[in-house]
Amino acid sequence: MSYRLTLAEIESSVRKAARGCGLDWGLAEEAGKAARWLAAYNLPGPESALAQLQELAAKDYRAFMPQNSTSPWQASGGLLCPIITGAALADHSAQMLDAKVFTLGPTAFPLLLAASVGQAARRHRTVFTTAWGEVQISCFENGLSIDGNHDDLLLARVDTVSCRQDDLSRPQQPPSTLAYAIDEATVKGIDELTCKIYAPATEASRAGAGAGLTDND
Repeated sequence: MSYRLTLAEIESSVRKAARGCGLDWGLAEEAGKAARWLAAYNLPGPESALAQLQELAAKDYRAFMPQNSTSPWQASGGLLCPIITGAALADHSAQMLDAKVFTLGPTAFPLLLAASVGQAARRHRTVFTTAWGEVQISCFENGLSIDGNHDDLLLARVDTVSCRQDDLSRPQQPPSTLAYAIDEATVKGIDELTCKIYAPATEASRAGAGAGLTDND
């Protein structure tokens, strides 16, 4: 069974799931935007985001932040989180305009990085390319181009990723959909993380629910 969600619904649900797994609201916003951006190109953004959030759940996400004072960027926890690292890359996107290449060390679900880089490409009206394994995604102002082994888009871990500005004029794929089909397992996983936002019910909260026995009208 699958559910067809609008892009706005995808962004909202992944944002709440990210908050449920412990990310602050700013990073949760980035997770939702990344899932939405990829889904607009019919790429597995919600699925990749959920897999990464499940890896982060109950962990200190700061261990997966990039230490960008070193090259390549590394994380003390071993794997860079693509959501957090994507936000950092977006902050450094102006430096990529100066032909500076950012090299990242071991990274989880690098497809999510391409979403953040793609949003920066639109903001700067330029082309940024993210590459790992045998695939690269070139993000244009209003489209993308994928070259190489498409199977590598789905890698859960890679040893290195590069991000750079490019001067390309190849054919590009525009956003292709306003809704995206998500399978039942992904919906369930997102819902399970979202439920962690809400405080568990207590005897006091249950007692305070409803009109009670006293009618003040």
